[in-house]
Amino acid sequence: MSGAGKSLYDILGVTKNNTCNEIKKAFLKLAKVHHPDKGGNPEHFKEITRANDVLSDEKRRKMYDDFGVTDEQQQGMQGMPPGFSGMPGMPGMPGMHPGGMPPGFSFPFEFNMNDLFGNMFGNPSVGPNRGQQRKGKKPAPVIQNIGITLEQFYIGHNIDIKNNRQSFCSQCDHTGAKLKEVCKKCNGQGAVSQIIQMGPMAMHTTGPCLDCQGRGERIIETCKPCNGTGFSTDQRVIPIKIVPGTRSNETFIFSEVCSDHPAYERPGDAHIVISEDQNDPAYKVFKRTGTNQQDLEMHVTLSLSESLIGCVIQIDRHPGYDEGLFVRIPAGSFQNDVYCLSGFGMPLFGNIGKYGDLYIIVDVAIKPMERKLYSEKGKELLGAHFEDKVRTVQCSDDLVQGDLFLFK
Repeated sequence: MSGAGKSLYDILGVTKNNTCNEIKKAFLKLAKVHHPDKGGNPEHFKEITRANDVLSDEKRRKMYDDFGVTDEQQQGMQGMPPGFSGMPGMPGMPGMHPGGMPPGFSFPFEFNMNDLFGNMFGNPSVGPNRGQQRKGKKPAPVIQNIGITLEQFYIGHNIDIKNNRQSFCSQCDHTGAKLKEVCKKCNGQGAVSQIIQMGPMAMHTTGPCLDCQGRGERIIETCKPCNGTGFSTDQRVIPIKIVPGTRSNETFIFSEVCSDHPAYERPGDAHIVISEDQNDPAYKVFKRTGTNQQDLEMHVTLSLSESLIGCVIQIDRHPGYDEGLFVRIPAGSFQNDVYCLSGFGMPLFGNIGKYGDLYIIVDVAIKPMERKLYSEKGKELLGAHFEDKVRTVQCSDDLVQGDLFLFK
């Protein structure tokens, strides 16, 4: 199959009215069929993968819709966070998540990181301790947890985090002064001595110079860019790409993106931990299991009738089946039986078109009406099939105690 002459929408079998999530789901279904490991055409698989890369990204999709071309230049830069490699004070990102950080991410909800990064050390200002030797190389990392839904783990998700960061003012070299002079009162020492006469005794005291506030220098003209604080504020965007099948509690490390601080030579790192959103109803149905969380596990409750003769159940909130997943439970399914539905779990991380398994654990709840019906009709209907398999005990009938009652 070839995509020549076809639009990216045609290749995926979707329209411009479909959302990015719907496009991702369409791609995942096609990937199951056309993956080369499943006998699919490798070239066609490349076409649908490329179409998904463009149409599931809001910015790249808009460029394609507006101009009819794909952003090949940006596509070639996948694997590097945009703007980070060439941004002052932002070297490369060692320890970056293997999925990379392509541009154009959308953040689905308001998320204020100013207190986390911009004000992590309070409000740094020029003070009497600013000239002291720094205490360490880098402060401990700031850790932030973000919860996402099971569907976002299943189809992938993009997040942009706004980071308001305070950095040393380059105009005044973090002094807060455009012009300054040596303090004449303390002669640049930052401290003054005085002798206090107390009767027949003289006391020699040393304290910080009030004229220069212990700096040893007096500010003649305040630095306007930082308003005399020695710090400037810059806003950056931290992009996070969560690829399908990413494990819960995965940590994304962003090097040196926190605020500068006089006590350290370099700014601290940010550790963003992606976890399960406990408000998502899907987690009340499914539990991720397996060594790489590739499998899903759930419980289904059957009545006695359904347990004995089998039934078809509808499983809601499966992230890959908006209309519900329909499964036939075989006859003779009893308490704690476990059935496996192969290929209906989570996507395998880094393996497009491959999935883990779905495990269904059976719970049987017997209704009073079913118990009564079974006690009245069950022996009559099943006796011929099971009577020879019932244990036998040698004793006279008058020794058998039969006055049992149902306790609960």
